[in-house]
Amino acid sequence: MSATPHTPAGHVVVGVDGSPAALSAVAQAALEAANRGLPLEIVAAWMLPEDGQLDSYVRQVRREAEEATEAAVAHAQALHPQVWTIGRVRRGAAHEVLLTSAEHASLVVIGSRGHARMAGLLPGSVGLSVAAYTPCPLLVVRGEHDPSRVVDGGTEGLVVVGVDGADCRPAVEAAYEEAQLRHLRVCALNALPPVTPAPIGLPAPVPESLAAASALRRGALDAWTAEPRAKHPEIESQVRLVREGAGHALVEASREADLVVLAAHRRTARFGTRLGRVSHTVLHHAHAPVLLVPVG
Repeated sequence: MSATPHTPAGHVVVGVDGSPAALSAVAQAALEAANRGLPLEIVAAWMLPEDGQLDSYVRQVRREAEEATEAAVAHAQALHPQVWTIGRVRRGAAHEVLLTSAEHASLVVIGSRGHARMAGLLPGSVGLSVAAYTPCPLLVVRGEHDPSRVVDGGTEGLVVVGVDGADCRPAVEAAYEEAQLRHLRVCALNALPPVTPAPIGLPAPVPESLAAASALRRGALDAWTAEPRAKHPEIESQVRLVREGAGHALVEASREADLVVLAAHRRTARFGTRLGRVSHTVLHHAHAPVLLVPVG
């Protein structure tokens, strides 16, 4: 498709850097754009070296970025020729370039491993910076998931969404919207505190009290997910309680999932905004793509 100087707002953005993971991200981003009926912007970043490298080296790095972008555009158009696609090469740090492109986007997509020579895209500081600041949902393509796989009748595929409070509602809503687009089921997962042995001299928790706490939490989880469930009655859904760390539980649940959805709880730290520990764990270890939805 022919490129034009401007990309329509509300588009899908994907970052590329010449790595195999970036091409996987392009395939997923092209599918997301096709499913949503949105344009696709493919972006590569290149930077001037800090150690006085020769101009020939700078030209080579920029040429590699241009070639990576051209290859990514061709790949996306071969997979989904109906999607309006444009490629851009911009000078700057990868996370800054992506955040600039994300300002008017509906979704940003990045791969899980980057290419060191050009400005790799994840899961290190670059990807975490994008995750901490992007104004729209961020899809991190992880695992061996095949984005072209079609689930028959929505009976096998699964979207897992982590829920730990009413403020996770945007993530729950996004999970149901993704399930509708992909014809999948939804599992809302909540992690209860693990049962630990009582200190010597103190009574151990009795089964009845543990059951009562589980019942209360299940009722809360039902309430937190009630409106999205009512809005999408055609989607098969369930709630699931586990007694283990939330990060580990979500990573394990991702083994059988097509997508994991998390609320991006952003916290202000000494050196800027950062994500919570659970998000870090899932981003680095999930076996399926992870969708981070900004909240707050």
